[in-house]
Amino acid sequence: MSKGDNRLKILYVLDELQQNTKQKSDTQEDRFLSATALISVLNNKYGLTADRKSVYNYIESLIKYGYDIEKSRRGYYLREHYTEEDKNVFEEAELKMIVDALTSCRFISASKTASIIHKLGTLSQESSEYLTNRRVYYDQAIKSDNSSVIYSIDAIYHAINTNKKITFKYQKMVVNFEHVTGHLTSVNKVNDDHVEKLYCESPYALVWKNEYYYVICYDSLTQAPRTFRVDRMKDVQVDEHSSREGESCFENMSIMEYANTAFSMYGGETINILLRVKKDMADVIADRFGKNITIYQDDNDQFFRCSVNVQKSLQFYSWLSGFGSDIELVYPVALREDYLHYLESVLQDYRSHERISQV
Repeated sequence: MSKGDNRLKILYVLDELQQNTKQKSDTQEDRFLSATALISVLNNKYGLTADRKSVYNYIESLIKYGYDIEKSRRGYYLREHYTEEDKNVFEEAELKMIVDALTSCRFISASKTASIIHKLGTLSQESSEYLTNRRVYYDQAIKSDNSSVIYSIDAIYHAINTNKKITFKYQKMVVNFEHVTGHLTSVNKVNDDHVEKLYCESPYALVWKNEYYYVICYDSLTQAPRTFRVDRMKDVQVDEHSSREGESCFENMSIMEYANTAFSMYGGETINILLRVKKDMADVIADRFGKNITIYQDDNDQFFRCSVNVQKSLQFYSWLSGFGSDIELVYPVALREDYLHYLESVLQDYRSHERISQV
């Protein structure tokens, strides 16, 4: 056996990791190459000597260079291939992640979800049934019943890119009763004369927020931004004979800042507020407002204070009341008093219905 070139050791290690990644493994353990196995390959296949410290150094150098190598007590696994042949091919883990995301996505209907997953199955190196049957658990009732959402999104993007308006009908939930019991169903909103209302808006941005897609538009009637949930939009069409209005309204606007201040994407007056928050609620604050907010110390070391922007709305009050005394509205005083009136009115309504009949 001819002796290999010591300068190529790291490339031999990379080659072995790539070859191992391409092989189908029966178990999780089989996916990984241990340091001992790599030392053996260098010795037996290339006639080179190496120790464990050298292998560790090669792996660290490959990671620094950009290779996605998973390290564990079992050894090393290269998650991605970097050959011309493989770089545009979905990995199994990537396909499975997409399937899980589609399954739990609220705004895509169950039928459209199943259709897309079936198509993804044709890209899988495993059997298509294996990928199709991989599902995260989710509540079927939360899935949208609007199967045209992805086409609505496509039309909105086209309108934004071509500077056109869109027309659409907008749905709301209503209760239909059959004798004593009933069910919820979606219907198109109507005008005062009970004719289905046709909206005509100038779209400027699509935002994915709180598990739903929203389109932020300029409304020519109110001359202000207006937000619509895409899964509630029906018959979305691009008005090819129009031009968008309201460009100046969005010139200096941060779309994500606007989205973060709009609770449940309902518009309202934007106000800077000060919250007193229990430290255990830090995750809640980060999820709602992001991490780039101003934080202050509180007199009680179990709490902190933060300054954030919100849009004054009942949705904000509802969100705030859900945390009781763990999150307190401190400032501005006028908003705090308005919030107290909101809580008192809710309590008064409950007290006035204490003897409500129970089914």
